[in-house]
Amino acid sequence: RDALELARCYHAIYSTASVQDDEAKWKEALTNTVLFLCLAEYSNHVKDMMVRIDADSKLELIPECKETLGLYLRDEIIHHPTPHQAALESVPAFSEGDEGEDGAAPAEHWRETFRTRIVQHNLRTVSVYYRQIRTTRLAQLLSLSPEEAERHISAMVSGGTLYAKIDRPADVVRFSRRRSEEEVLSDWASDIKGLLGLVEETTYLIHKENMVAGH
Repeated sequence: RDALELARCYHAIYSTASVQDDEAKWKEALTNTVLFLCLAEYSNHVKDMMVRIDADSKLELIPECKETLGLYLRDEIIHHPTPHQAALESVPAFSEGDEGEDGAAPAEHWRETFRTRIVQHNLRTVSVYYRQIRTTRLAQLLSLSPEEAERHISAMVSGGTLYAKIDRPADVVRFSRRRSEEEVLSDWASDIKGLLGLVEETTYLIHKENMVAGH
């Protein structure tokens, strides 16, 4: 149940000449590609493949896929379920395969995975706009309970796909590392150096204009 590998396989099928000549076949293969990309755990490889698929002009002919992929490519909160989630979950590939080790049927497994990937996307999005946020507010944004939000954050931190620290007593989640005094001082010194450079350049230009005007 490697979603990224499945997406690559379906895209390889989509890219074959015989499939390209059959609209029904390439639509099915491209739909499956998008479906499993959305189910794949985020990585630079997944993001790169999403961008390449999104640029394919044929995707315009499958609106539910074009619009769903666009949700994942924007730094915006995705509401679950997505507008076209039912349509994507109805494709045969979503229900094909054997039961997992936990006994879950393929459709049940992928449905839960779909929800998890949306939550993970939303957490990455929140981390772009917030340095810190109250856990209760974060849970509200994600339509989760505070306990669920913490569980997803912990899983992403453990997987190395998100930096966050949870301060339960303060009811706060921090998405940015606390900078050391040395880092703050270094940034301050760099800013001062840049400012002095601008002052020096401005003084030179004023002096030059005065000399030209004097002649």
